[in-house]
Amino acid sequence: MSSTKPRNPVALFTVGAVSAALLVTAVTVAPQNASAASERASGVTRHTITEKVSLTGSGPADQTVSAVEYRPTRARVRGIQVMIPGVTYDHRYFDLVTDRGRISQAREAAEDGWITVAVDRLGTGNSSRPAADELNGTTHSATIHQLVTKLKAAHKGLPVALVGHSMGSVVAIQEAATYRDVDAVVVTGFMHHAGAGQLLFNAAMHPAAEDAAFTDRAIPDGSLTTRDGMRQLLYWPFNADLSTVKADDAAKQTATIGEFTSFGDEQSNDAYGKSVDVPLLSLVGQHDGLYFDPSDLDKTLKAETAAYTASPDVDVKAIPGAGHNLALQRNADSTTNTIDTWLSRKL
Repeated sequence: MSSTKPRNPVALFTVGAVSAALLVTAVTVAPQNASAASERASGVTRHTITEKVSLTGSGPADQTVSAVEYRPTRARVRGIQVMIPGVTYDHRYFDLVTDRGRISQAREAAEDGWITVAVDRLGTGNSSRPAADELNGTTHSATIHQLVTKLKAAHKGLPVALVGHSMGSVVAIQEAATYRDVDAVVVTGFMHHAGAGQLLFNAAMHPAAEDAAFTDRAIPDGSLTTRDGMRQLLYWPFNADLSTVKADDAAKQTATIGEFTSFGDEQSNDAYGKSVDVPLLSLVGQHDGLYFDPSDLDKTLKAETAAYTASPDVDVKAIPGAGHNLALQRNADSTTNTIDTWLSRKL
């Protein structure tokens, strides 16, 4: 494996130069009407779905996973994309409302003909919040599997792809390798290598109980979150909208040590990637310093294919002008178009 392997297995966030992060600027974005009539006019309908799930897949279904489903109303339905966000994010990573409009990978993919299902992983959004020490890659992959089973029953015959981001990509990899119930995997914001950006990890995180955003919210003991104002480090600052970064920070969720451990296990040991046996697309921001130093980009992209030895078709690409949060940069449509085009060819 490449010498860019992580030196610290608990690495999650992209970091560019701190001074550059201060240059995040705002641009005007045309606001979108969120009414049901407007959604229908745009060719997409939106509704929330819930599924009772078991943490282990075999125990009592005493937890609830919430997700938002976006359906195309005009385009031919191509299949289903189950979108899984990273730590400290809920479904809004894929559909974020800002004070200047909306930035939405989920809606754009639906307009392209995909039923998209943006998930609140357990512990986030409108899903259940079990004890922090119960949340890790294994429990998340088990609950996503149960959701996939429901979706396949509701939409018989449609292909299903998992689309993850960061820790959500780790969950997608483990789910596909363990349950073999999906037709393709899209990994974004995750690689089996590390760059110097991980060194600011400790500065970015702190106990959620100490964060003003969670003062009046019931959160499990041991939960973590990003410090106030640190979300800007997840963006390539020269191609980010300040209103997006502010909305992102306002929507932040919590994370657990178990999730970080699962992330590190996959990044360091290819724990499940080597067992994924369906086509796989891996996208990373050109400036995502978590996974490579700038001079190592090409070498790291080439080395990444070795993490997926069982997949019959692996594509690894960098998205220009993007940092870690691919779906929230100004050129987010480049990521969405790349994913939708690739999936249309493979499924």
